[in-house]
Formats: sequence, C-alpha cells, structure tokens
Amino acid sequence: MDSQHVTLDSLPYIDKEYDDPATREHVLGLIQEEMAQMSPPLMPKSAHIFKSNDTLRKEYERVRSGHSLPPFDTTRYNISAPTSDTATAWQQASNNAASQLEHQTTRIDNLELLQNFGAQAWKLSNHQKEQLLSSIENRTQKLREEGVHVNKARKYEQTEAGVRLSELEERWSDGVRRCVEIQVACGRLQQEINVLETSK
Repeated sequence: MDSQHVTLDSLPYIDKEYDDPATREHVLGLIQEEMAQMSPPLMPKSAHIFKSNDTLRKEYERVRSGHSLPPFDTTRYNISAPTSDTATAWQQASNNAASQLEHQTTRIDNLELLQNFGAQAWKLSNHQKEQLLSSIENRTQKLREEGVHVNKARKYEQTEAGVRLSELEERWSDGVRRCVEIQVACGRLQQEINVLETSK
C-alpha cells in the first residue's frame, strides 16, 4: 500500500478507544438507533421488470403479494372414460389415452437411458465437481494468504504511523509547553519592566 495516496481516518491497530466497554456500548447504541430509523427493504414493483414474460411477471406478483403457490393439477394425468357417448367425448378420451401412453413410453425410455448410462454420467459429474471444488479451495487459500499479507502490511504501516504520531504528539506537547513557559517568562519580564518603570 502506498500511504502517500491513501487517506486513513481510522487506525484500528493503534486507536484503542473501541476497547473501552463504555465506548463500545455507545457505538452499538448509535448503530441500533440508526437501524431503527431505516425502513425495511421492499421488493420493487413489477412495473419495470419481466415486461417481456407474462408468466414470470405473474409469478413475481404472486410472491410479492404473499400468496401461496397453487396446488399442482394432476387431473390431466388421469385416464377416464368418456362422459358421454358422443364422438367428441370419445375422441377426447382417445387423445388423452394416447398422450398418457406417450408420456409413459418417454418415462420408460428415460429409465432405460439412466440404467445404461446413468452410473458413468454420475461418476463424470462427480469428477467434474471434485475438480471444481479443488479449484475453488485453491483460490480460496490464495485469497486467504493475500488477506493475511494485506493485514500484516496494514498492521506494519499503522504501527509505523502510530510511532510517528506519538513522536508528533510529543513534539506538539513540548511545543505547547515551551509556548506556555515563554508566555509565563514574558509575563514576568513585563512585571519587572513595570516595576522598574514605576521605581524611576
């Protein structure tokens, strides 16, 4: 870090005021007071989102209004006899039965594919996930090490700044003390001058 281009208004390794329980209580009280004045975040109105998708917009409005999800409709998966002896009713029942048969055929095909290739696909997926996990763990470790280095550098810089601040504070105190001594000496000299002038 280049301390010439960074303005630090807090030196947590140097400033120890927060270690005081009374100061900590005061700070936490201020935070709680500020949070009490904040309004809870609301979900934005749906007027500006999902303009091109009616389904998503309706679902968003349902979630925003707090309504529960409607139950899943399973009636279309039932195979029932025609309700009347008309050709239309028999045609609808026949179409429904054909649809259910096609659905079951697709399920059987999917189960056969899963039985033949599922184990290998599962192993491959696990291997890919393990590689991804290893990559994430390595990256996380690097970031932790970088964080440790940053904190060490920050602590070193703040410690150095603390020493410099202590020196400057001591010089300032010494300068103030000398100014007071000079003012006192000037006051005494003025008194002596006044005494000498009155004695003439």
